[in-house]
Amino acid sequence: MNPDPGVGLSLHLLVPLTAVAVFALPFSRGLRLCLQALAVTRAVEPGEIERRLERPAREPLESITLRMLRVLRRALREAGDGHPAEFLIDASRQYVANEYEAHWARPISMSANLLPPLGLIGTTAGLLALFLSKEVDSQSLELGALGLALISTIAALTAYAWLEAFKVRLYHRMLARLDDALAFFRSTSARAPRRAEPSAVPRAAQS
Repeated sequence: MNPDPGVGLSLHLLVPLTAVAVFALPFSRGLRLCLQALAVTRAVEPGEIERRLERPAREPLESITLRMLRVLRRALREAGDGHPAEFLIDASRQYVANEYEAHWARPISMSANLLPPLGLIGTTAGLLALFLSKEVDSQSLELGALGLALISTIAALTAYAWLEAFKVRLYHRMLARLDDALAFFRSTSARAPRRAEPSAVPRAAQS
């Protein structure tokens, strides 16, 4: 059978372009979510925390540290003296951690979990293109199809492992930011009684 250069070139271009389009959507979404999670797990200096907490939350990607402190302050204000402080601290921590899971961790995993099956589809498409290359007698298409079949699964698993590793790293950063918020809250709570002591001494002396 005489090779048809036009058909061979079309298939040679169609196969890799299809593979790129299939991989690009979940990987780019997962990467975008990782970058956003990186922003919300950034560290904030104690002086910056005090200034930010005085203003209402306006940043769409506010740090987990600030989010934890806002939730904790609201919980303490609304609960009053009816609940132990440690219970409210633990509940606020769990609430913010659940928010992170819902908005960042689980969506990243969903995007990552799509990559291995898509890699298998890419491998199948490469094998199909390899069979078609026999019909059009195109050595370049045959080599391209063989390369696509071999590389698709490797690329998909590599991208999957990268997103999952990034997600684990981000989760540890999130826990560190919660610890930062708790340390800031305890330090400010410890300073509050000391600020009230000097004002109480003159009144006692006057009486």
